[in-house]
Amino acid sequence: MVESALLAVGKFPDEVARGIEEAASAVGLGTRFIDHGDEPLLPSGAHPAAVVLPMDSPHAADTCTKLRAQTRLASIPVFGVARQRKDMAFVELFALGGDDLVGHRSAEALARRLRALLTKRAPVTPGVSGRAGVAIVASPDLRWRGVMGRALYAGGYSVRFVTSSTELVEEALAENVKVVVVADDLEPEGAVAAAALARARGARAAWIVVSPPKKIASVHLAVGALERAAVVDGFAPPENVLFRANELLARPGPDQRAAPRLLYGTAVSFRGAGRDEDDVGFSYNVSAGGLYIRTLAPLDAGTEVWLDMWAPRSQRRVRLAGTVAWRRVFGEQERATVPPGFGVRIVDGLGGDLERWRTGCDAFAKNLFGDAAG
Repeated sequence: MVESALLAVGKFPDEVARGIEEAASAVGLGTRFIDHGDEPLLPSGAHPAAVVLPMDSPHAADTCTKLRAQTRLASIPVFGVARQRKDMAFVELFALGGDDLVGHRSAEALARRLRALLTKRAPVTPGVSGRAGVAIVASPDLRWRGVMGRALYAGGYSVRFVTSSTELVEEALAENVKVVVVADDLEPEGAVAAAALARARGARAAWIVVSPPKKIASVHLAVGALERAAVVDGFAPPENVLFRANELLARPGPDQRAAPRLLYGTAVSFRGAGRDEDDVGFSYNVSAGGLYIRTLAPLDAGTEVWLDMWAPRSQRRVRLAGTVAWRRVFGEQERATVPPGFGVRIVDGLGGDLERWRTGCDAFAKNLFGDAAG
């Protein structure tokens, strides 16, 4: 596979375009700029190193859909370029099927990510995807199916798509189906009714209903009566379904963790201890003792790191210090349980920030699980 160019799709301000070219050149890549309206999006056989999109473009969603609809392009990393790397910009990018966010003046950050992709990408092992079993993704929405399917495929699942609850019940009965991810309003019966019917007929797959925030409470009550079922926020990053699937499929037994891991997404400024500038990632899960930060520029294990972010259930930011415990680079891996990024063991905080972090995580856990979480 020849990876010789960075593909920039859309209209970029001149200063941003120069930064993109500078980043690509720094790692030995050329840059190709094309407008969204160019057809086809890519010549037959082309396989760029990565794709860059302007997040303020009304065509960003359509571009991602076109990329992910082609098997040969489904695994290409997609970067969004935004004026500010804030929570909503990350969430919007992930919902489109993108992988990481860089700022308008972040040529160095983009170069760092491209360098990691070219030198440390996990090898694609033939036959890896599917070893975790089969996952079914159910919705009539083509883009939604593609984004959810990609998250599950990266976790080692072979993915099947269905568009109705009737079809879903039949497919869920297959012996090798491990996970079902379904839009809550799937017609004609709906996700919860389909789950109950499939269970009554012998289906054993973990069942994850994706619901808009305003309906989560009612869907949660309905799902609560079902074994191995959960609800995920439809506005949250699609990789959250992988987290829930791992929880539902975990073998029974005592949890050896000192504190529960919780899905919690917010922008995290991070830098190697003593370095000049922050980079920005997005938290995936957190606990009182650490967190996982998703980014395509993960720090190496053993690196001392400084963090700045909003603590859960808190009205203020915290500054923390920790050590990188492990990392996952971009690429297909057997049973990958998290998106690319790195895990941090928190060891200290500025002023009372370490205690604020722990208190926030504890309050967040109790809000989710009740007093048993303490």
